[in-house]
Parts: sequence; C-alpha cells; structure tokens
Amino acid sequence: MATDWTQTTRLLKAVVIVLGVMIVLGMTILAVEIFRRVGSGGDSGGLATATVPLPAGSRVLDMSGEGDALSLLVEGPDGAQRVVTVDRRTGAVLGTLTLAPAR
Repeated sequence: MATDWTQTTRLLKAVVIVLGVMIVLGMTILAVEIFRRVGSGGDSGGLATATVPLPAGSRVLDMSGEGDALSLLVEGPDGAQRVVTVDRRTGAVLGTLTLAPAR
C-alpha cells in the first residue's frame, strides 16, 4: 500500500500555509496590543497635568522621581533652597523640605 507522494506534499503545504497565517496573525495581534498599551490616549502615561505653586521668582534647579513621587529642588528669590515633593499622578504637593545651613 504505497501512499501517493503528491497527496502527502499537498497536505504538508496546507499545514505550512495554515501555520504561516497563524504566525502572521499572532504577530499582528501582539503588535497592535503593544501599540495600544503604549499609546493609550487620555492616560498621559500616568502623568498629571497640574500646576505646582512656587513663590514668584523661584526656579527649579533639579528634579528627581521615584514611584509616584516627584521631588523638585527649588531655589527661591532669596537664594534659599527647598525640596518640594509632588504626586506625579495628581500634581498634589505631598510635602516641602526647607534646606537651611547648619549653625
């Protein structure tokens, strides 16, 4: 009972085509999902649009973030420095640390 090799070849071609289509569909779904999560509109990447109140004439010297907190090193018009920590999701001021020279 010999199997016709052309029938086996056709079956193999059909399997390869189906698997190729499945790979392309899977990669397309994966790429769309990645772009959807990275470029999700309205979320702003977890950042708030807010105004942090600073005294007039102040300037931000440095900025550092960890988790949901963003710390700003602020120099006032009188030269005094302070660290203002804000919640990066809401923009709310979490605390202020005034830096003073040792006496």
